[in-house]
Amino acid sequence: MITGEFWKLQSDEALQQIETAAFTLLQKVGFRIQHDLLLDVMESGGCSVSRAENRCRIPERLIHEMLEHYERNVSNSISIPPRWSSSMRLRHSGSHPHYLDWPSGERRLATKQDVENMAKMAHMLSEIEIVGRVLTCGEIDPRIEPLWTTLLLAQTTDKPIGEGEVIYAAHVEPLIRMGEIISGKPGDYSLIPGCDFVASPLTLKRTQAECFLEKRRFGVPFACGSMPISGLNAPVTIAGTVTLSTAEILAGWTMSYLVNPEVPVGAIVASGTLDMRTGSICFGSPEALLQDIATMQFFSRRYGISVWPAINYTDCKRPGFEAVYQKTLPLVGIPFGVQRNLVCDGLLSAGQDYSPVQQILEAEISKSLDRFWGGFEVNSETIAVELIEEVIAKSEANFLETDHTLMHHREERWYPRWMDRTPWQGTPVEVAAETRILEYIHQYVCQAIDSYCPPDIDAAKISELRKVVEISEKELIN
Repeated sequence: MITGEFWKLQSDEALQQIETAAFTLLQKVGFRIQHDLLLDVMESGGCSVSRAENRCRIPERLIHEMLEHYERNVSNSISIPPRWSSSMRLRHSGSHPHYLDWPSGERRLATKQDVENMAKMAHMLSEIEIVGRVLTCGEIDPRIEPLWTTLLLAQTTDKPIGEGEVIYAAHVEPLIRMGEIISGKPGDYSLIPGCDFVASPLTLKRTQAECFLEKRRFGVPFACGSMPISGLNAPVTIAGTVTLSTAEILAGWTMSYLVNPEVPVGAIVASGTLDMRTGSICFGSPEALLQDIATMQFFSRRYGISVWPAINYTDCKRPGFEAVYQKTLPLVGIPFGVQRNLVCDGLLSAGQDYSPVQQILEAEISKSLDRFWGGFEVNSETIAVELIEEVIAKSEANFLETDHTLMHHREERWYPRWMDRTPWQGTPVEVAAETRILEYIHQYVCQAIDSYCPPDIDAAKISELRKVVEISEKELIN
């Protein structure tokens, strides 16, 4: 059992300063909402609304009322029971626009064939539990693309189908209908992500607002997303960016509270930093990690509400161990409450690209981390005093030949599938080691696609799903 109290990134006095500053921003500057109906809702809830600016100023009283409604207790301690498994359950999600091919390194807008291949791969690989809309097909009209991809997945696999991004409000109802057909459960919104991102600084654009309202109409839980970039659309200082993120999340929750207080809320913070030398936006920088963890701790310590830092963004553009390093770096935040394992999603280029090779490599590293967090048991059998005495009494001490080793080595050991643990094999072999690992994984992915065997899928369900897509296509395109 691994236990302990979470560390504090900042003092209680510092958190008070951030809260005071965030409240001041919401009262004086306000939250810009490019949607008349939402402005009406905010005004009826007690906000001061400027129609000319599309801006509502939120009184402190209303923020406290909202927080009292949602406030709950989040543990400030870590408690991890000793358990681990050599298996890894992955899921597809994300709706990445680009597919990154290996070994050519080609980066392309995802084709129909790419989407189909990834669905086949996910169906065949035992590691993947949920087959989601991991790629956005560039060959399909975006007005129906999420529906088309969902239909393709349903035709390809009998595994659970997961969500992907939903940008337009018009996609919400048909995706819920498709979720109901697939699962047989009324009101199934499993194909709809709950997260809606605010546009920094403190703006909800019309398309986002429409999507927000449509999701809440169907009772989809709300996770307010904040993605400020320090030095670009947020102050260059870490404290200033944390304050802005805090204000954006509070504004989003207040809006959700006034629209439908029964809908659960949460938040995701995925801040970045502007590299002043290159002009690039970085999500894998140590400063971005500080901003995300500080925001998470603010809400946990002040209000007892969970806010999740996005620890899966990497700035790397190629699959490999550098990308794994960038995804592992956020785990230094575990003592502050960051989740204890990698998000194995194959994401590269800050969410723009997907690589199945990268995803399988991440799973390998994640398994080793899971083994560490699994700890170990202490009892007379595992301490093995009598065994030690017995082996030492022999002329040559060798535990390899004992029944104890045979009995316990599988439950005690993690064995990598892809990483090389062999001794030095010469310069040419070792120089090519990392490329060879990636090539082995690539072959594994290709074999899964080539060996695809269609499952027995209910033809009646597919027919119903196809009707939903056809009806939506007529309404949205024709």
